[in-house]
Amino acid sequence: MVRLRTAALPLALAVAVAITAPAATARQAATPVPFPTPATLPAATPRAGEPLAVVATTGILADFVRQVGGERVAVGTILPANADPHDFEPAPEDLVAVEDAAVVVQHGLGLDEWADDLIDNAGTDAAVVVATEGIATLASEDEEFAEGDPHVWFDPTRVRTMVDTIAAGLTAADPDGGASYAARAAAYQADLDALDAAIQRRIATIPEERRKLVTNHDALAYFADRYGLTVVGTVIPSLDTRAEPSAREIDALLGLIEAEGVTAIFAENTTSPDLAARLAEDAGVTIVDDLYTDSLGDEGSGADTYLGLMQTDTGVIVAALGGDAEAA
Repeated sequence: MVRLRTAALPLALAVAVAITAPAATARQAATPVPFPTPATLPAATPRAGEPLAVVATTGILADFVRQVGGERVAVGTILPANADPHDFEPAPEDLVAVEDAAVVVQHGLGLDEWADDLIDNAGTDAAVVVATEGIATLASEDEEFAEGDPHVWFDPTRVRTMVDTIAAGLTAADPDGGASYAARAAAYQADLDALDAAIQRRIATIPEERRKLVTNHDALAYFADRYGLTVVGTVIPSLDTRAEPSAREIDALLGLIEAEGVTAIFAENTTSPDLAARLAEDAGVTIVDDLYTDSLGDEGSGADTYLGLMQTDTGVIVAALGGDAEAA
């Protein structure tokens, strides 16, 4: 993968982006053959008293907690749907939620570092579970992500480890629920295995020469690594969406798109697609602006759970790259 240097966006380029009409957006309207139906998870045994109060820093983590905890847990989420965790700032009510929690589930790896101050300022006695602890990460050249690329959820096999970590954290806080948490975690991991196999089948239908990605920011390295795609480059030259490209980096990326025969640029729900659309127009390729990457979508979006996010993104990517998004 080619990673482009971070620098300020020149005024001339910014103006060009602002005044140039973006390329037509290619949204994938076709409905693929459904992914495997998730299994009905075992019912959680009732908990004496109120459910265990858990706060998760992101919606993706909150979904994992709900899958593992069932009715034994009451889960709150700090990061709203469609929000960017890289530049998020917690609100006063988030401090109150952490103060009242028995367990706080944090992503780690620098993705939600704002949660460190939130937990410290809350003065809470809550157990803090770092969901990515012990996960093998892909190396990052960004100094602020020295522990590795934080976007580990794009590999369902790594999510299996996150689910085990969450189940262990819930059990430590609520030992009586240990059997329930273990059973539900195992059932959900079977869903993750089915998801992984279904994604592989769909990716395999993309012609090999078209299995190339250019994304708005560097979020899909784990997806590419797991499923045999190549990340040619990124519009935002960083794992962090706040970075900005220079004119030289833009020119270099355009050259790569042409040289590699890239057919689409992918933008996501948490960042503006304007610059990606301008680049797609200049390169004469498709802009696909409906990926879900760092955040779940709104309820009813189809990407309001982790499984839904992965299914939605896979369908969009496979269709845009010329594969069969309906592969059974």
